Amino acid sequence: MIVTVQKVSAIYFSPTGTTKSVVKHMLTEFDTQQGVIDLTPYENRDNSYLFNENELVLIGIPVYGGRVPSAAENRIRLLKGNNTPAVLIATYGNIHYSNALFELQQIVSENGFITIAAAVVVSEHNVVNEIASGRPNAQDLLAVSSFAKQVHTKLSQLNRLENIVLKGKTPETPRDTQPIKPHGNKKCTHCGACGKLCPVQAIDDPRKTAGQACIRCMRCIKYCPQKARTYGNLMKVGARLLLSINSHGEEKQPEFFM
Repeated sequence: MIVTVQKVSAIYFSPTGTTKSVVKHMLTEFDTQQGVIDLTPYENRDNSYLFNENELVLIGIPVYGGRVPSAAENRIRLLKGNNTPAVLIATYGNIHYSNALFELQQIVSENGFITIAAAVVVSEHNVVNEIASGRPNAQDLLAVSSFAKQVHTKLSQLNRLENIVLKGKTPETPRDTQPIKPHGNKKCTHCGACGKLCPVQAIDDPRKTAGQACIRCMRCIKYCPQKARTYGNLMKVGARLLLSINSHGEEKQPEFFM
């Protein structure tokens, strides 16, 4: 029996918008009924969703320190499939994605999804924007489009859903331990936009350093209307130097798994 997909849903956790753009770009390559689920807003943190075997889900996350962000994991665990085919997409800032894709597959497999394809796409680094600036670029997105068409072809030829094998191991690296935490500077007008947008509600006072819940997603910095959020000049210099060294000056390319 050929797998028939009646609906494709783009699902993403995307604090700075890059993962969202990649997943939605992939969605445009499908001509069936479509849906979009944004897991980023704090108010969506407890939403649960059910999917059946005639649906395809595209699940996207950014990679933080080689891991699936903790907030993303918590929200993805509320997605429930029923032998539902899934395509996993991870975006990362040209350093490494480590075991994040493997970790994401473990998370969704426990909830009834079957990974039929996966991708990792280079994106502008959320902490040091100079790294992979402008990525994903037009060439990256062309590769994503081609990948989406391959997924479509694979689905049309499948008569049985099986998980693809992704190399990796269960990550042991702790999450959310980086010393970087944004705070407001003298430009801050206390408009409160940063607190409202924070996916984990880690900002009580816009002028003060983000609280313990902060996942270092940099959403507050990117979308502050006054450009008043920062994590300090010395920390910026140190992060830029360390991450530039770790990238080895290499411009990495998207990777696809079928």
